[in-house]
Parts: sequence; structure tokens; C-alpha cells
Amino acid sequence: MIMDTTGTILEVNRCFTANFGYNSDELKGQNFSLLFNKRDKEKNKPRLELEEVLTKGQARDENYVIDKNGHAIWCTGESILIEIKDGKKYIVKDIVNLQAKKQLQVLLTETEVLLERVFASSKEIPIMILDGSMRIKKANEAFLHLFEITDPPAEGDRLSDLRHSFWSLPEIKDELRQMIVNKEPVQQKDFLLETRSGDKKTVRLKSKFIEGHGRTETKIFIIPEEIA
Repeated sequence: MIMDTTGTILEVNRCFTANFGYNSDELKGQNFSLLFNKRDKEKNKPRLELEEVLTKGQARDENYVIDKNGHAIWCTGESILIEIKDGKKYIVKDIVNLQAKKQLQVLLTETEVLLERVFASSKEIPIMILDGSMRIKKANEAFLHLFEITDPPAEGDRLSDLRHSFWSLPEIKDELRQMIVNKEPVQQKDFLLETRSGDKKTVRLKSKFIEGHGRTETKIFIIPEEIA
């Protein structure tokens, strides 16, 4: 998007039209503040952005852009002040549509909060949480009961520290490694679990990968489901 120094829109390109629906004729002569939502206008974000780019030569922002249909789309933008040969100054604003990324962040955050609540409150759903290095973060009572584990693992323990043959099976470890590498759920496979009394159960592993900043902040929810 190209503007003059007052924020009046002069032109937008095809990429802008593809993302937000407007064309140059519809926006030409309008102030770019019309692309901000009501809350951002009340915070004077359009004026503050103009002041910053005119003072510093550039400005960055991350906020909603209102498209032609009135929908708010989460975006990041960078405005650059340029001066042409005759001394006239213009502002070129590059806007990147982050809506898909924003929706994914919200989804993952809500999913993580929900799983943490289930972990803490459920006595019937076994859950173990690993980090990106396959180190144990924690396991709930239902998990310990299913695998007949009397001593809860400490944070940072390895799967082998659970002292249960199920978690030492090569195929289990391979599935978990593949999940971490591909950042995808464990494949739908059934595994045989033998209890201390010699009974055998069929267990299906389910998982949810929540990527964090680095391996230690990544959370992998492992949910063993006993198949009747």
C-alpha cells in the first residue's frame, strides 16, 4: 500500500486486493485509518504509526486489518518512508496476513489449557506429558494406575525411569520419536500391555503435540487408551 505523509491512500497492489478485497479505486483518497478496528482507533494507533514512520523513517505494527467485508484479519506490517527526486515523500506499507497463524495459536493455546485441565482433574483419562527430548514432565494418577506404577516420575526422567517394560519397547520409542520429528500424532496402532499379574490389555496411544520455544518448552500429551 502506498500513502502520502498524511496517511491518505494512493494505491494498493494486487496482493493487497487478494487478501483484503479492496482495489485501488475504492481506497484512493481514503485515510488508511479506515483499515483499523474501533478499539485501535480509540487508542490512536493510526496516528501513532504515522508519527513513528515520519520520525524514525520506518515503523512496525501487529494488529487487525478490516477487510472489504468488515472482517478483522490479524496482520503484521512494516511502513517505510521514502523520498523521490523532487523531494516528495511517500509511505510504503507492506502488510502480511497472519490470520491463519493467529487462529492456530489460539487453537493450540485453548487445546493446551483444556488438556491441562483434564490432566489435573480426571481420574479416568491417563495422561503423561513429555517435552521435545522425550523427557517426562509429569504423569497423572490415572496414568500411574493403568501402568501399575507406584512411584511417580520426577520431571526430567526418561521413559526407562518408569521401570515398566511397555515404555521400553522399541516400537513405542520409535513411534514417539517419529511423532516428535514429524510433529504429527502417533499413528493409530494397538500395543499389548502386560500387567504385573500377567493379564494382557490392548492399549492404543493417542497424542497431541504442542510446540513451544525449544525442546524443553514443547509439550507432548500422551494419552493411552485401553481398548476393550
